[in-house]
Amino acid sequence: MPDARRHSPDPVTQRTTTCAIVAGSGFGSLAEGAGRRLVTAYGAPSAPVRELEIGGRAVLFLARHGDALAIPPHRINYRANAMALKLAGAETVLALNTVGTIRAQHAPGTLAVPN
Repeated sequence: MPDARRHSPDPVTQRTTTCAIVAGSGFGSLAEGAGRRLVTAYGAPSAPVRELEIGGRAVLFLARHGDALAIPPHRINYRANAMALKLAGAETVLALNTVGTIRAQHAPGTLAVPN
């Protein structure tokens, strides 16, 4: 497993930043491997923090709804998730979301950008 803290610095700033991805049920395929189970001052995060390699770069990954997708949105311990990523070394967090719609004109696969 790659070490998310060891990668080449940004070519523009020459600064090394550890990026983390928090994603929901649409990105469950990224949640592979054991990961690190961390406990924070806010309790346990939704899932273990995993170290992945994406595009040749080591990143941290946290499954927002847990590995079994059993945590509904109103039960997610967002503070614990954020603290766990910080404890794991994340300096930047990218949160990905997928949602459904109740409008018939928006078929599966439609991209909607809020304004």
